[in-house]
Amino acid sequence: MEDLNIQHLKGRPLLRLFEAAVLAGLLYVCYGIPYASGHGYLEALLCFLIPALMMDGAFKGRALGWTLLAWVIGLVLIFHWVPNVIEVKGNLPKGVAWLGSGLFFGYEALGFTAVIAFARWMFRRSGRWGAAAGAAFATLLWEAKGFHIYEWSWGSGLGGLPLLAKSAAFLTSYGFSALAFGCGAFFAGSLAEGRRVRSILAAPAAFYGSLLVFGLAWSFLPKAPRRELDVVMVQPNFEAGLRRPGMEADAWALSDAALREAQLPRPGMATLLLWPESSILGVDHRGPEPRLREEAQRRGLAWVFGTEGGLLNLVRGEADGRPSFVQAKVEPMPFGERMPGPPAMRHWLDRKLGFLSQEPGALTAASTFEMTTPQGLLRIHPLICSEALSPARTQAGVALGGAQLLTNHTNDGWFDRTVATDLHFNQIRLRAVEQGIPMLRATLTGKSGLSRADGTWELWGEPMTRATHAFHLAWEPVYTPARKKGAQLFWFAASGLLTLAFALRFIRPGTSPVDGDEETAP
Repeated sequence: MEDLNIQHLKGRPLLRLFEAAVLAGLLYVCYGIPYASGHGYLEALLCFLIPALMMDGAFKGRALGWTLLAWVIGLVLIFHWVPNVIEVKGNLPKGVAWLGSGLFFGYEALGFTAVIAFARWMFRRSGRWGAAAGAAFATLLWEAKGFHIYEWSWGSGLGGLPLLAKSAAFLTSYGFSALAFGCGAFFAGSLAEGRRVRSILAAPAAFYGSLLVFGLAWSFLPKAPRRELDVVMVQPNFEAGLRRPGMEADAWALSDAALREAQLPRPGMATLLLWPESSILGVDHRGPEPRLREEAQRRGLAWVFGTEGGLLNLVRGEADGRPSFVQAKVEPMPFGERMPGPPAMRHWLDRKLGFLSQEPGALTAASTFEMTTPQGLLRIHPLICSEALSPARTQAGVALGGAQLLTNHTNDGWFDRTVATDLHFNQIRLRAVEQGIPMLRATLTGKSGLSRADGTWELWGEPMTRATHAFHLAWEPVYTPARKKGAQLFWFAASGLLTLAFALRFIRPGTSPVDGDEETAP
């Protein structure tokens, strides 16, 4: 009779559906509502709690189908604006838009469910320690090496609290994700094994304790000499994707008004003018064009703007005494800007969908814009829109050119007045901490903003508004461990070797007592 009652509780579908709905709701609060707590405390709590709860049920026999359902519902809530964007901006039928969105939701949900499935296998094989190593390694593998349409990172949820965010200088956003899932697996494994309270609480203590230690250690990292300049960012509120005459003239009218109001440039201080992605369309800006340099020279400033040329999404920079700078987007967004796959498949998809895939640019030592300042030559590495989502792409660009400042040029007009612009910023703000240098975010329609190496950040205005932002920026570049490619390789190697050792049972911490039947999937 007792066995029958246990099976009844395991298979109760309404209870499992309620659990999935609660987990999906927590996902939405953490990643779908910008600044849910106002200060980042709630997001930091949920960043650990959600993986722990997901794996607690999985380790105790909950069917993975319920876990998958929770992820799907959560992602639908977070990215609920995607189908409408695809339909309206992509000029596609509603059914096609929802099909494409469904594939995105399902694929990302499958990835995280696979992480939990692997952690559960490791738990059954090697107990809570094996589960922790396996969850950390699988999370790194999924986030850093998996194919993604939109490369969002679980660890971005820790970017709201500067003290915790500063630990990204050591761990990176990928490391945050691995730490959250690894400690969450240890917590769930301790519960499933019936450990004492002290042992169970060791997981959250290790998670937040590690973040605090690394966050405090940030203050002891070496710093470069102080840099400073005046910045003007223009948010022209042009219609996304529209090519029309007069775009440059309109943006210059806004820029000149902002420069006059701020009384810039001023003696003894360099001025940087930033325009967003797609601020000048319909003109091929790949080749020499002396007039553009003259525009910057007669105003006494350095100018970086988003444009295009052929099948390339470009940023171009002009500064007095420096060669013209042209950089194409290195990683066009799959499906949105470039169809994935080998050339034959990509061309077939282009023909069937009436699409024209962008070509990727090359990332080299010349992918850094240089301008002269009173403190010497300043090297700036621009990231075009979704490129800033990737810690690896950002690190590679900074390392190649020795950048001392990051800029992000974004066309967020595709998202209208949705929360997408806030969510995008939340996902990229840790790039400044990882690389130890500020990142200036210039957007076509808002919100523009600034993230700093110390984990503090600002985001201004509202979506679909015209604005300019003029301010003075001073900083000391920080030499962070995350700037080196070896940092990511270290975390991969450490978690991978531990996972292998536990999987092969070279390390035997004791196996899990929970190795029973799994309930029926929904």
